[in-house]
Amino acid sequence: MDKRHLLLEAATKLFVERGLHGTPTSAISKEAGVSAGILFHYFKTKDDLIDELYVSLKKEYTGYILQDIDRVKSDLGRLRLIWSNSWNWALDNSLKFRFLMQLDTTSASERVKSHPEIIAKYEMFGTFIQEYIDKALIRNADLAFLMGSMMGLITSMVTYLNQFPDKRQDHVFIEQAWEMYYSYIKP
Repeated sequence: MDKRHLLLEAATKLFVERGLHGTPTSAISKEAGVSAGILFHYFKTKDDLIDELYVSLKKEYTGYILQDIDRVKSDLGRLRLIWSNSWNWALDNSLKFRFLMQLDTTSASERVKSHPEIIAKYEMFGTFIQEYIDKALIRNADLAFLMGSMMGLITSMVTYLNQFPDKRQDHVFIEQAWEMYYSYIKP
């Protein structure tokens, strides 16, 4: 594993455990097993590290969410796949998901959300959701609020399945959870 990747992994772990402000770059370097000079070789500032970590995790998350989307023919089936992929990735990548959620509640949120790649991701999902609104598969509501609500429901699913991991394999529960999710967003 390369040093840059080690630094990103260490930063994810420590930011989740200690918070952004409670994690000095020296602790990240130490956790990664590299010198502070190596950290600053890859990231000029701590904010650059935070930004790059957020962008790389959002890209990973988005890539997983959209996995196999072209294989599903129905619009509703695609929406369900995105829903399912979203919480499955979050459960399988708990620290990464927790970092993404944590960052969304900090002052760094506005800075990272203005990153061109993040703007492109939001625009892509916004276009997708708008198409579903236009097809009357999703209620016509403020797009930003609707996207935030959908993410909130996914986060609730993740929280519940972390508390009750056996429910992840319970097909009746999963079906009920999908029905509840979709009943919230359908017209």
